[in-house]
Amino acid sequence: MSRVTIQSIADHLGISKFAVSRALTGKSGVSETTRLLVQNAADELGYQNRRRTPVVGKTVEVIFKDRTVASRELWIDVQSGVDSEAVSNGYNMAVRWTDNPNILKRLEANTAGFVLIGPQSPEMFEAIGNSPLPAVVVNHIVPPLLRIDQISATDIEAGVYVARYLADLGHRRVVYAHGRMGYPGRFARLRGFSEAIDAIEDMVLREVSFADDQAASDLRDALLAMVRDNFEPTAFFCGSDGVAVTVVSELMRMGLRVPEDVSVIGHADYGIATQISPQLTTVRMPHREMGVAAVRILLGRAAMSPEFEGLPPQRVSLVPRLVERQSSGPASTRSWRSRLRGLASFSPNGVR
Repeated sequence: MSRVTIQSIADHLGISKFAVSRALTGKSGVSETTRLLVQNAADELGYQNRRRTPVVGKTVEVIFKDRTVASRELWIDVQSGVDSEAVSNGYNMAVRWTDNPNILKRLEANTAGFVLIGPQSPEMFEAIGNSPLPAVVVNHIVPPLLRIDQISATDIEAGVYVARYLADLGHRRVVYAHGRMGYPGRFARLRGFSEAIDAIEDMVLREVSFADDQAASDLRDALLAMVRDNFEPTAFFCGSDGVAVTVVSELMRMGLRVPEDVSVIGHADYGIATQISPQLTTVRMPHREMGVAAVRILLGRAAMSPEFEGLPPQRVSLVPRLVERQSSGPASTRSWRSRLRGLASFSPNGVR
């Protein structure tokens, strides 16, 4: 005789699997009549409810690779979401900064599961995959086909959206400012940005990178080189809000107006986005919500919730949104090169 599942009960009663799951777990969304009907059918069919009640007071262990990673604003926001959701479900949260995979064994006795935030070593991924406890990774990059749930954000889509947003404002010469190189999310956003631009007639993209996100002199040198090459960008999309602040500040120091001459768009919507003038148009990333989602999936797996019954590990991407403020506007139709401070006149072939 085959095992009775939630789907079996749903087929028997002619109702949805969702309704059966909600009824058996005591959640809202079904009437008391339906709940009683489902429970009676489950008993009649011999359904074995494998759902475990979580132990209040157990710990959700948050693992960072090191303190430097943990101090980045986006990961602090993720941690905040983990903490609030864990506490609201009766769990504690513990935070550890370690690259030692052997610690997992020592933590298992009093742990509901693990949330790995940010970059991790291959050894840590391997250890977490071998642990009997559930785990969720909050990161842009995981090993291929890693059998662990992952929460991330739709960075490629964000790049596509910004490209089309700028195109609708009339921008055709745009720059992607990486800031410091090496961040996977920034490359993912560039990928979407670049692919969307390739599909828009007459839209041209250039890239710049800095030694670090605050290296204004790198931006200055890059912009002057573009102008000498007869390329006057009307918009910058930046790898982060910090990079965008550097771009806005240096453009204005060089005599340009934001957004009248050049629009600037950031990414993340950190506090700094509203602490400068003009305030940044930026892509608000749901970092805190990523932490909330991680805990909900983790506790669902830990309790063997029917919602996850029979499902493999999931890749869940949360969708950001564009927040329009003062740093973006219609593309300028007039050259601004004559206002660049300290820039000599140009010869016809564009050489200074």
